[in-house]
Amino acid sequence: MKFIRAARRHGNKALRGHHREAAALFLLWGMMQGLVSLADRGVYRLAGFPPDAPLSREAALVTAITLVFRAVLLAPLGAGASAWFAALAGGWTRPVTTIFWAYGNRVWLRALGVRLYTGFAVGAVTLIPLAGEGVSLWLLQERLEALPPEERTLALAGAGGAAVLWLLAARAYAQRFAMARFLLGPDYGCTAGEAIDRSVEYTRGYRWRLVGLDLTFLPGFAACLLILPALWVLPRYAACRARCFTALYRHAAAERRPQRHQAPAGAGPREQKSYC
Repeated sequence: MKFIRAARRHGNKALRGHHREAAALFLLWGMMQGLVSLADRGVYRLAGFPPDAPLSREAALVTAITLVFRAVLLAPLGAGASAWFAALAGGWTRPVTTIFWAYGNRVWLRALGVRLYTGFAVGAVTLIPLAGEGVSLWLLQERLEALPPEERTLALAGAGGAAVLWLLAARAYAQRFAMARFLLGPDYGCTAGEAIDRSVEYTRGYRWRLVGLDLTFLPGFAACLLILPALWVLPRYAACRARCFTALYRHAAAERRPQRHQAPAGAGPREQKSYC
């Protein structure tokens, strides 16, 4: 809880006075998402398939093409937004147009590589066990129907609880890659492979704490369904995460520096610090 409170406090402090710029950044992000969605519909129309057409081999191919199209066009946005919030966490600001920064250099390919790798890894870890549970329930459908109503409800509730617990575990697994896009920014300049490796290293021991931070924003995420609250919730969430990532990076860098002074013999352990 100390980590989460510190993250929210320092994130809100970093965002103070810059909320309008952060909201404008997310508006630009939403506009780009909308334009790409319109382009998706255009691809379907040109191929002769409306977006709600029944699934076929041709429709599946068009869907795969549009997914690649979305990834190629939208992956740099995340790197640009992370670069903006990284500066904010460091105590200064960049122009809102930094969200388009990665489109003009090789970070475009790095961001795409990070997105594809982490998306595949997290998707596999999340979906394969859930698919296995779904198949098991389908195979046991007749036995479940033969159970008394109370036992059937209990069995389904147990399966649902197991799915929720697995989703939390998968979210914790996803935190190992949480800093990768952040480390692609101009303040760090990592390649895609370096960003992934360092993210795994820097988040070790803090992944469940990052999940806890996400859970504290759940009411805000629910309010985002009303659209306008998203302009208040998403900047705060991004600022808190960026502040945590900056602190974890500095902590890792400090641990790598050679110790100039040895602790005196018999000295007790130092008091653990909060790295947010």
